[in-house]
Amino acid sequence: MSIRSVIRTIFIGGLLVALPMTSAWATHRSEAEQAIEEAKAAHAAAQTAGVASEETASMIKEAEAIMPDRQFTKARELSLKAMKQDTFAVEQAQGGTVDAGAAKQAEEAIAAAEAARKKASSVRGEWRDTGKLIKEAQDLANSGDFASAIALAEKARRQGEMGYEQAMREKGATFPSYVKKQQ
Repeated sequence: MSIRSVIRTIFIGGLLVALPMTSAWATHRSEAEQAIEEAKAAHAAAQTAGVASEETASMIKEAEAIMPDRQFTKARELSLKAMKQDTFAVEQAQGGTVDAGAAKQAEEAIAAAEAARKKASSVRGEWRDTGKLIKEAQDLANSGDFASAIALAEKARRQGEMGYEQAMREKGATFPSYVKKQQ
């Protein structure tokens, strides 16, 4: 057997393994459209209960707006997030109980993460994703997933702390002489 045929066999085998896996992460138009419809139904239920928020309405509008750009995965994620928040709001309006301790812990964890982010930002050490993590933690808390919100807020807090520490360590750092300054 030649090297060329061995490489071809490995390549074909790799394709046969990789192709079925692509369907596991790809979101099709129909899935995104279904998620948008479900989010609209949840929002209508929230409006009927008098607990609909403008935030979830804007998430649904954004999901619809990005459909022509074929951003089906993002549209589905936005729709599911809006649906969870509206469903949680309706459950609360109908007398559902919330673990007040977990809600308070999530609120405190998010506040601590925001404080760490601001501290890192004050010395120009804020990391790229810290703000995104805090927003996502807030969204999870709004939809009643307090455990996930706490975990994400803790991750954001740690990023803020490490960003501050990094900025302080590099405070007096200069470029080596061989690096030319741009003017």
